[in-house]
This record gives sequence, structure tokens and C-alpha cells, in this order.
Amino acid sequence: MKIAMDRQRVAKTWVYRGLCDLYFAFDNDDPAFENNAKFSEIMGLEKFLKAILLYEQHTKYEALPLSEARAEINKMAMNLGHKFTKMIKSLSDSGLIDFDRIKQSDFDGYDGSQLIQAVEAGYMETRYPVPQLISDKFPIEGTDLTHDPLSSSGLTKFIYALCNACYLRLASNIDFTQMLDQFRNTFQEKESFGRFNNLFWQIK
Repeated sequence: MKIAMDRQRVAKTWVYRGLCDLYFAFDNDDPAFENNAKFSEIMGLEKFLKAILLYEQHTKYEALPLSEARAEINKMAMNLGHKFTKMIKSLSDSGLIDFDRIKQSDFDGYDGSQLIQAVEAGYMETRYPVPQLISDKFPIEGTDLTHDPLSSSGLTKFIYALCNACYLRLASNIDFTQMLDQFRNTFQEKESFGRFNNLFWQIK
């Protein structure tokens, strides 16, 4: 019997949307829209994390009729919320991604443990006035100045590392060729597309 909503379709949909978010941020180099671009990166990471979590929890929706499956997937995604630390811990604890290695890596002067805090804070800070900036947690010793991880290229590299970890895990079971062709056909005429490939992954 054909499954109305299979886990591969779900994962491909969420990864594609996540890729689009990451590429929008990469292509937008106007400093006036820095917060918008950073929020788009964070949303891209959220979608990659949810892609693999929804894929792994396929038994909750694959047996349902299509409309019910869509409603269940939406409910599951909403219940995951924007709790990046919790989602990453779940994937790490279950051995789906090697977050310990990523956490201990250096990303332009920040480690992964620091940057997951920045991702959590940045989800709100890039959109709303907040009572305390994440930069307040990164003082420069001997000065009144602070480092701002949200403005660091290290945060982008950290997000890319996590997204790639999710993708590579999924790609061990899923053929993403058609999805990547769709992504390439949508954006390949843009000047920045080749540079995005080189920095993120090679989309052939």
C-alpha cells in the first residue's frame, strides 16, 4: 500500500525550505538588512533540524490519510518550537549528529557551545527589541566593549556545520538529487550561487 505522506518527502521539503533560507541570507549583503539575513540563517538551521527530527518520527504520520498526516506534521513541528538547544541535544543524544565535535570546534573565535546560545538569543533579537542583548554575555576584558556573536562570520559557519551534519545524515538514506536540481534551477542564474556552493556544499 502506498504511504500517503512518507518521511523522505517530508525531509526533502524541510531541507529545501531550509536551503532557500540560507541562500537568501547569503545573497543579501546589504548591511541595512543584516538582522533580516541573520534571522533567515537561523530559520534555515531550524528547518534542517526539524527535517531530520520529523524524518525520524515518521511512525506518527505515515499511517495517516494525507490531510491528517499534514496536520500531524504541522503539530509536531510546532511542538518542537524554536528550542534549538533541545533539538540539537535530542539529535546528539540519539547519535544522529556528532554535536560534540561541532561544539568543540572553533568558529572564528567562538566555540559551538557559545554559538548555540547566540542562535537561541538571535531568534528573538534579530526581530524584536529585547531586554538584554546576547553581546552582553561576551565582554571584552578591560573595556566597556563587547563581542557580538550575531555579527560574526563564525555564527554563519556554525549554522552551516550543523545543517551539513543534518543533511549528510539524511543523505545516507535519501536521494536528494531531484530536490537539489530544483534548488539549482531556481537560483543558478544568480551571481552569488557559485560562491554559496563553495562555502556551503557543492550542489552539482
